[in-house]
Amino acid sequence: MYGKIKAAVAGSINADLILRTERVPDSGESLTGTEYGHANGGKGANQAIGLARLGAQTKMIGKVGKDENGRRLVENLIANGVDVSGVSTEGSQTGLAAIILDGEGRNRIIVYEGANAEIDSDEAAGFITDDLDLLLVQFETREEVVVSVVREAIKKGITTVIDCGPAKQFALEKMRGATVITPNETETEALTGIYPESEKDILKASEILMSRSNARFIVLKLGENGCSVWDGETLRILPAYKGNVVDTTAAGDCFTAAMALEFIRSGDIYTACDIGNKAGCISVGRIGADASMPTAKELSEFGKQ
Repeated sequence: MYGKIKAAVAGSINADLILRTERVPDSGESLTGTEYGHANGGKGANQAIGLARLGAQTKMIGKVGKDENGRRLVENLIANGVDVSGVSTEGSQTGLAAIILDGEGRNRIIVYEGANAEIDSDEAAGFITDDLDLLLVQFETREEVVVSVVREAIKKGITTVIDCGPAKQFALEKMRGATVITPNETETEALTGIYPESEKDILKASEILMSRSNARFIVLKLGENGCSVWDGETLRILPAYKGNVVDTTAAGDCFTAAMALEFIRSGDIYTACDIGNKAGCISVGRIGADASMPTAKELSEFGKQ
């Protein structure tokens, strides 16, 4: 479905520690968890694997440490069909994310950057080649790295999708002309001061984001409410698909990867966001980050009896 698309992801590569408990502990409180596990993660790696599983020719740009986690994470990228020629293994220590899941599958995440904070911006930009159709970035690496690769992609006319996670203030003005800016609710609030709950707030936040970035589209990820699309003239909300929620970790990454590929294929942002919603629904029904990414076959068969 997306086999002719050449994509690059510049971003984080993390080892994930997943802890499950019925509820999140209060300050100073100890709780007994129900289970724990280890997984492969990092928003960048998640999205790279998401693209590769959907069939795109995908290159990862990032950094890990000379440790067991780094070795395992690089091997996992290779096993999922990702080109790791842009991944340095010379970092001090591989990044780590500690993920707490409550009884309803909602997550709280603490991220240790490690080698992700040591990526060289000029080296990263050097991997943005003219043959690419798509660049995906996130905010789990240093701002100068993100800005460097995005500017290079815009200069080369490459479709550029900026996933604004994790939530933080960020200089969108330095990346004017990106194709899609796509934060979730908390990321939207961090960037605009507005939590996108009502349609009025969604529109106002989208207008601010477009004003700051001059992006072609603003796509807000609204969790169980789906997503919204603002093109500068019309606001449209696309409802989410309902499914069994087990783990919301990486659902946004899954949405972004599928949405970006479908936009490259069809040129229709609404069809792309609908595909993203389908991918996100598949993702939340599975435990783990990269393990929750659907294949092209699973996505094409979604909803069929």
